[in-house]
Amino acid sequence: MPPSPSPPPDRFQREIEDVIRLAEKRLDRQSFGSRVRRSGRRVGGVVGGLSGRLPAVETMAGWGLALMLASWLLSLPLFRFIPSVGLLVLYAQAIGIFLLALAIVVSLVRGRSGGGSGSKVWRGERLSYSSPYGGGFLARLRRMFRR
Repeated sequence: MPPSPSPPPDRFQREIEDVIRLAEKRLDRQSFGSRVRRSGRRVGGVVGGLSGRLPAVETMAGWGLALMLASWLLSLPLFRFIPSVGLLVLYAQAIGIFLLALAIVVSLVRGRSGGGSGSKVWRGERLSYSSPYGGGFLARLRRMFRR
């Protein structure tokens, strides 16, 4: 029985060096702002456990919508007999609108990692989640009429 073929050890060494080199490149490319945010998180955790970090956009928008729904339900004639319900409705609407607006602004500021500098990279190459078969329905329809 011949011995099983195994990759040479220098191949593993090259792979490890590639991983280390890519990690070092990532640290070199890391922006000053992200380093400041990370150190700020550490300081916030040490100072009192409170950081100035906002929750996820989806969470803020969900709470805003929930408060808007609650204020609408409380404004129905069924709840008019409860004292101070008008004030509660006003506060719930104001906070709900504020959370919805804040969620929109934060999502625009943070952006999404759909492309540009926020795209995902694997082994030094940018990942593409688009179809390798030529795009979506509209692209195929356009190609069909160009012929």
